[in-house]
Amino acid sequence: MKVREIILDFTSLLDVVMIILFFFVLYSSLDAENAAEKAKAAEASYTEMQEQNEKEQQEWREKADEEWDRLLSADTNAGKNQQALSAYNEGKGITFNLHEVEKGDVWTLSVLADGKRIGKISSDDARQLRGKLKEMLEKAGYGTEDVVIATLTFNGNDYGTEAAVPKVENAVMGIQREYKNLYFTTINISK
Repeated sequence: MKVREIILDFTSLLDVVMIILFFFVLYSSLDAENAAEKAKAAEASYTEMQEQNEKEQQEWREKADEEWDRLLSADTNAGKNQQALSAYNEGKGITFNLHEVEKGDVWTLSVLADGKRIGKISSDDARQLRGKLKEMLEKAGYGTEDVVIATLTFNGNDYGTEAAVPKVENAVMGIQREYKNLYFTTINISK
């Protein structure tokens, strides 16, 4: 028997394997880069969320501290509050009487302290209403730390009170930031 020599040529097969290997390495490195970019983006998002969460927690702590301080000061102000209520029952305190002068957006706010008229504010002063109300409180002798009981009286049947009353209420709420012990109520005297 004669042995034949068989020559196998794997060159083309080797080329195909090398091409497949090249694309595998190329795409796996692209996937790794994409995964790294996604991981960095997720880490940045997590860090941002964590910072936001810490900021919100700090805000909640500050609000809780403010509320706690307010509750503690309510106990210390109990005597002042009782004196103010007693004075209010005796007709003392500050009263704002809303008068409709004519139909439309024209009104006058009479300011009484301890039953005596100390001034008036007109609808022309509506843009400076907060400042005018603060002036009247100062004129009545109230400081920012005093307990003040204020009343707004109006006739709900008068034309224009629907527009005027909210303006006065908003102005009073605006000065309550400075006068923290200002208690305010409205009384509709319509029949």
